[in-house]
Amino acid sequence: MSVYSVQEREYSIGIPMKFLSDDFRGVVERIQIELAGDEFGAVDAKHLATVDEAERAVDNLALELRRGTGNRRDWRGALEDYESAWLEIIRNARDSDN
Repeated sequence: MSVYSVQEREYSIGIPMKFLSDDFRGVVERIQIELAGDEFGAVDAKHLATVDEAERAVDNLALELRRGTGNRRDWRGALEDYESAWLEIIRNARDSDN
């Protein structure tokens, strides 16, 4: 996985939203690159539930980091979980199409 920008910065009040957004954008861009050119049908509901759960964790940790109470290691883990959940959907869709 790639290195996230917030791990390199220390803030006394919280991490600016721009850095959190940049981190999340990087994950989304990698997912979009992985999806490029793929068309597949319905996605299994259990996989979408995993994505929803991972997205909630990202949102909650972003809020904690903005308040200065979050843990950057947890943030990176949440981003990795979110990316992994999407990559699992993509892999499963590709496997079912073959």
